[in-house]
Amino acid sequence: MKAIKYLLLGVLTLGFSTTVMAQDGSKADVDAVKRIISSKPADLDKQMKPYYKENKKNAANLVAFARAFFEAKDTANAKKYANYALTASKNKCAPAYILLGDIEALSDDGGGAAAQYDQAIYADPKNYEAYYKYALVYRKIDPRGAAAKLDQLKQERPDISVDAIKGHIFMIAGDRKSAYEEFKKVPVAQLDKSYLNEFARASYFGGHFEDALAACEEGLKFRPNNPTFTRLAMFSNYELKRYDDAKKYLHKYFNEIDKDSVTFSEYDHYYAALIHEALNDKDNAKASYHKALELVSDSSMIKRWDILKTLSTSHQKDGDLENAIKYYNEFLACKPEVKVDDYETLADIYISFAKEATDEAAKNNLYKKAADVYATIGEKFPVQQAYAAYKRAEVINKTDKEMAGRLAKADYQKVVDMLGSKTDRSKSENTMLKYSLHYLMFSSYLDKNIPGAKQCAEQILAIDPDYKAAQEIMNLK
Repeated sequence: MKAIKYLLLGVLTLGFSTTVMAQDGSKADVDAVKRIISSKPADLDKQMKPYYKENKKNAANLVAFARAFFEAKDTANAKKYANYALTASKNKCAPAYILLGDIEALSDDGGGAAAQYDQAIYADPKNYEAYYKYALVYRKIDPRGAAAKLDQLKQERPDISVDAIKGHIFMIAGDRKSAYEEFKKVPVAQLDKSYLNEFARASYFGGHFEDALAACEEGLKFRPNNPTFTRLAMFSNYELKRYDDAKKYLHKYFNEIDKDSVTFSEYDHYYAALIHEALNDKDNAKASYHKALELVSDSSMIKRWDILKTLSTSHQKDGDLENAIKYYNEFLACKPEVKVDDYETLADIYISFAKEATDEAAKNNLYKKAADVYATIGEKFPVQQAYAAYKRAEVINKTDKEMAGRLAKADYQKVVDMLGSKTDRSKSENTMLKYSLHYLMFSSYLDKNIPGAKQCAEQILAIDPDYKAAQEIMNLK
């Protein structure tokens, strides 16, 4: 029994002392040090002392010790042993500089990290990792400077393609345009899998839909249910007017992708609506627009007012005046900055329905609503008063057969009053003035006021000497 007892005790003792006994300057020391670090002993410095002594000239082992400390989040010892490695190598150990750069990067000192990675490049001009990490941290300071450093790597290592890496650097720096230009230099089939997603996004958001689709299709070969690739393939096919293909990806995205891996957004439902609409599936289009409206928020990429405007247009195409106007008014109510063009589109909706109306009273009522919109434009945008009066006159005139009531006279007169004495009129202002004077000229002629008609004609000819209607009025006796 005593023999067994002492044998067991010996084994246990051997087990506890193994890490201390390695100390031979070999690879085994690295494994032993990792075990020491992971055990977090109270006498860490004491246990490390013999390993440093045996390895103080072994830069590779010293930097491996340093990396083990770094991975254990002990940056103080990591830095100490990295500097030991530099001393052992006479400052020629690139991995030690890289580790020191990683420590600076961890403390969010991009400049300090870049300086250490630059030292690593100086120590080993062909070290890929040093260039890559330099570019990653320096892109926050100067993305183009980071890309230039990668071009330097290309000179040292022609075997390494840096274009995709540069694309990645620009992408995480938020420069999608430059990212696209770099990714585009690499055949899509040769792009690293991790870069396909970035190339697809850079292409799509840059309006390069063929490239976005190519990247998505390549990505789906190895990740067939990837939501990002499926989603952007749907969007890109729509933009390329390949609506049937867009619908296939739409079905896959909403019905086949694992629901735990994707959250359908307002943007997704908005595109779904556009695809359904393009395929004349009106019910599903409307349902998707409304789902998008349910989900949209102030932080959404697509804005509520854009959805409302598109929904209004959809109802307009369907000949549904009530809802076209309803949703367009909601668009105007929620858009932060409503412009002249926004109001004018509302007038255009009324005019388009007026043109299609067969009932004369209904037609005139729609034209009058359009005229009211132009009156609103004149009130809200004083600088556009002449234009608003001119357009209002044009619309009102459509309700006045053969100018029987001279209904547009007041607005045309307003244009003449505002522009007639203006000396620096633009080309468009001259056009508005000329046709306003034409109306007043013809109105005077109908009223048998020939002197008044000739006065208008004379003003017209001052703008356009070849205007035949004015010439004929001037020839009247």
